[in-house]
Order: sequence, then C-alpha cells, then structure tokens
Amino acid sequence: MTMNATLARRRYRLGARMFLRSAKPFLWWLAIAAPVVLAVSIFFADVFAEETGLWIIAASVFQWFVGVTAGIVIHQVMPPLMAAGLTRREITAALGVFGGLLCAAAVLLVAAGLFAEHALLAAFADEPLTVASRVERPGLGETAARAARYLVVTPLYCSAGLTVGAAAMRLRPSRLQVPLLLSVASVLVLACMWFEFASRWGSPAWLLAGGALLAATATAFVLLMRDVPMRPKRA
Repeated sequence: MTMNATLARRRYRLGARMFLRSAKPFLWWLAIAAPVVLAVSIFFADVFAEETGLWIIAASVFQWFVGVTAGIVIHQVMPPLMAAGLTRREITAALGVFGGLLCAAAVLLVAAGLFAEHALLAAFADEPLTVASRVERPGLGETAARAARYLVVTPLYCSAGLTVGAAAMRLRPSRLQVPLLLSVASVLVLACMWFEFASRWGSPAWLLAGGALLAATATAFVLLMRDVPMRPKRA
C-alpha cells in the first residue's frame, strides 16, 4: 500500500516539475508582453474597446504556445524517463498532470488579462459611456463569458499538442512521417480554431462537440503512449 502511494505521488510530482520547468519561458511573456498589450489597448481604446480589445487576440496567440509546449515536452521527457526505468503508464499519467496544470495556468492568465483590460478601459475612458456604447462595449458578464470559453478551448489545444507529440514519438522515421504528422496537426489545429472562433460558442452543441473532440484526442494520446518505442541514444 505504501509503495503504491509513493508511486502515485511520484507521478504527480513529476507532472508538477514538468509544468514548472516549461512555465519559465511564459514568465517572460507575462512580464513583457502582457503590460504592452494592455497599454496598447488603452492607447487605442476608441478603436478596440467597442468590440474585443487586444487581449483576446493575445489570448488566441497564447493558445498556440500551449499546444506547442505540450508537444515539445513529450520529446524532452520521454527518452530520459524511460531510460531511468519509469513505465509508459507512469509517464502518461505525469503528462496528464502536466497538461492539467498548464491548462489551468493558461486559463487563469487569459481570464486575468481580460478582466484587467476591462477595468483599465473603463478607468481610462475619455468620455462617459453613451447609451450606444453601453450596448456595444463588452460588459463584465460578457468578459466573464469570453474567459469561460477558454475552459474548453485551452484543453483542446493542449490535448492536440500532446497527441501530435505522442504520434511523433510513436512513428518510426520514414518518408511519410513528416507529411502524416503535418496533416494530423493541421486538422487538429483547424478544429481547435473553429471551436475558439465559432459564432455560437457556449451553446449546448458547441459544448458537446468540444467535449467529444477533447475525449477523442485524449484517448488517442493515451493509446499512442502505450506503444512509444525506446529510442536508442545517438552518439
């Protein structure tokens, strides 16, 4: 019982370490890019405040970093962890913990930026809101809804990245490897972008379809990880 609990905790610790290591580059993005985006939103408030603001654009770009990071982490951790004796099941579970932490942090960052932008645009408004602008400018409820959308969108990008990364590790080097991976990645990216920018996002059909795609990619990731081969180290 004690050994099983220790092994279970090892998966969580490993997943947490993966997240902390991969999150370091995002700290630069947060420290530099985030203030710049918010400052530009304020400077061009008359242009952007009526509809979306700039932060929602930055949040969309950020999803690509989430997906790419998820795929790269697999290539970084698989060879040394397998060489150290960890099972594929343990590594898969640790990657699941990593993905969950990465998605949670990304969603919190997106939400914080949206609410900060909303508050700053309201505080730095040059003129009182007219009746028309009250209708057009996103309110606090709409801002919260936009943030909530990424509770589905961000896991889709992350799961797609993990699936493509696992497929790249699973496939043997061949002439078809790169075209096949690019095709799969393109389909998954287009699907994620559709969910992100769909006009009827948040509807029951959108939630059902998003959940189905997330389940499909997560299942594909787990199945691919079962047969990841042990790559010999090159000299």
